[in-house]
Amino acid sequence: MAGSNKKDMNQNDVIDSAKAFFTSFGILFLVFLIALVGSIFFPPSHGNEAQGGAPTANIDAEAIFKQNCSSCHGQNLEGISGPALTNVGSHLSADEIAKIIKDGRGGMPPGMLKKQPEIKAVAEWLSEHK
Repeated sequence: MAGSNKKDMNQNDVIDSAKAFFTSFGILFLVFLIALVGSIFFPPSHGNEAQGGAPTANIDAEAIFKQNCSSCHGQNLEGISGPALTNVGSHLSADEIAKIIKDGRGGMPPGMLKKQPEIKAVAEWLSEHK
């Protein structure tokens, strides 16, 4: 009988340690789920919210223009199938240019640039051409 008590005691130890493991795992899993749900409902903000998004100072607007817009407006803003933009800043503000980039106008389709910081950077860059 003494042997059977020792065997029962070992099985109880295994069961107790398994319960402890799954309890610890359950608590850690619950903490993970809370953090995941929290990050979904309260995502971290990066950039400058006062200006409505990421700062445009470190965006190369000219490179974005050459990659996305120059096929119609020319490498030097001279215009090809789209209008010349060499002095677009003299008659349109940065906000007006951004609206055209976003919504399109005439033969220009909407959504040529999708990211708001890029739209803002290119619009500001183009508005400097007077």
